[in-house]
Amino acid sequence: MARTPASGPRRAGGAHAGDDDHAAGRRQGPARARLKRALRTLTGGRAVPRLAHWTDAPASGAALPWLLPAALPGHPPVALGLGEAPPRSAAATAELAARIAGDLTWWPAVISTAARPETLIDLRDAAPAQAEALLDMAEREAPGADTVVLAHGGEGEAAARRRGLPVVRRVAEICPSRLDRVVASHGALAHRAAVGGRLGLTLAGEADPTPWLSRVRFVDPWRGQSAPAIEALDALALLRAAAQRNDRRTVTLGFSRWKRRNADPFLTGPEGSPAHVAGLKNAVQVAAATRARLAVWGMREAAEAEAAGVEVIRLEDGFVRSVGLGLRHAPPCSLAVDRLGLYFDATRPTDFEALAREAELPEALLARASALRRRLIELGITKYNLARSAPLPQTSRQRILVPGQVEGDQSLKFGSPEVQENAELLRRVRARHPDAFILYKPHPDVLTGLRPGAVDARTLAECADAVATDSAAEACLEWADRVECMTSLMGFEALLRDLPVTTFGRPFYAGWGLTETPFDPAYTRGRTLSIDALAACALILYPRYVDPVTRLPAPPEKVLEWLHAERDYVKTPRGRAREAWRGLASRALNALR
Repeated sequence: MARTPASGPRRAGGAHAGDDDHAAGRRQGPARARLKRALRTLTGGRAVPRLAHWTDAPASGAALPWLLPAALPGHPPVALGLGEAPPRSAAATAELAARIAGDLTWWPAVISTAARPETLIDLRDAAPAQAEALLDMAEREAPGADTVVLAHGGEGEAAARRRGLPVVRRVAEICPSRLDRVVASHGALAHRAAVGGRLGLTLAGEADPTPWLSRVRFVDPWRGQSAPAIEALDALALLRAAAQRNDRRTVTLGFSRWKRRNADPFLTGPEGSPAHVAGLKNAVQVAAATRARLAVWGMREAAEAEAAGVEVIRLEDGFVRSVGLGLRHAPPCSLAVDRLGLYFDATRPTDFEALAREAELPEALLARASALRRRLIELGITKYNLARSAPLPQTSRQRILVPGQVEGDQSLKFGSPEVQENAELLRRVRARHPDAFILYKPHPDVLTGLRPGAVDARTLAECADAVATDSAAEACLEWADRVECMTSLMGFEALLRDLPVTTFGRPFYAGWGLTETPFDPAYTRGRTLSIDALAACALILYPRYVDPVTRLPAPPEKVLEWLHAERDYVKTPRGRAREAWRGLASRALNALR
């Protein structure tokens, strides 16, 4: 059926494509710049194509921006229609539409209180006569349907209110779970609804997304390079899922300015970025008044918030963190976010324990975890990835690696009731293995002199054969025959490398049938896991990851590759200069504490 564009104002890419889908206000400039970069990528660096509308016929030199919406304002475009691209077959286009419909990537992330209508009427760009016509059209199409109107004031909102219809101002205030139809003057929403398998109606008739959908091309949101459809749709689904986890506003409690900046991309959602408040009382008041979640670092006390009915989430560094120490202000690539406790807390239920005990772990996920584990080992990735290279001793005796920890650390307080001091750990390991070669590796934070946990010289002489103060964690793990620790993450890193592990505490990786616990041999969490199953929970399902370059949520595979490249970079002259400057700045910040 021939379609003619509706009269009235419109914007390239669809009504309000620049407002509700990817950029608004101060973010509009950066979003446009990202759009131009994406278009240049897809056209091989030629001049930026003319921006088209869904109702325009695809033509050489024209492009439909934001064919699929960004998950959040400010995210880069992933799917764009390219007029000069050869169209896909009808079968391939239908398969693509089915994938998009299943992932809900035809709709941005929505807030927790989003309306769930059957009919959505978009009146944002409608002239007065158009608004009445669209309202009549929706009523004829589905009389009595649960209906919501999208409007930005003006005649559209007035017309809706005269008919007693509820009005929202943002697409993020509409959840598409019950949506059957979208009625719009000519906007992108009707066409995207058709991509998602819903009915899209405009003043020109039924929306037909096929001409542009068959010519959609994709861009990797993290690297800005052309990407295959499946990879790009996986990326968009990940970005949407990450944003959807933050469907309510977050209020952080007592974060330093440096920590605020690093936490923001992990906690930003359709309600915006976090609000940062210093004092507990004020933070609880702000969170309660805005129905926000309260984010605290570690095991900070938050009973007052819980008593006020505020949901508390706890943050801690993830298991693959950075190149460099947090104590030296290296920004994190991953965080653990837990509603119940934190992964290291053995005194109460945690989201991690519930996940590992109850989650279904399909073969595809286990295969992904296995590949991720192999890649992690191949690249030599650990938590901090410090560039140290001192040689390790050679011996024919059994080689046992004993990693130290920061004494007083929360993982010891809440996860190691029997042994909480590095010296006592060494004494117990020596008693168990009198003939073994014991390599003690102090925690890097302790080596800075800023954290407690140093072992006295007498205990080192009696219990350790060598001390690895300047050797990389990966090298120590390669050297070892087994690892014995309290709750150190190096125990988990050893399991990933198929080394036997003994724990003198109850770390998150103990109790699943993979470790030995001498003080409590019968300790179990009620489920036996393979190492790939544990890796799937600990490296894929539980943590949140952010790409440090784009500050976008990212999969762990992307983060591993960045860490590998970053670790190589810090060995270059420029990298060493940057790290020296960062070290001076970090020392100054630590001195101000």
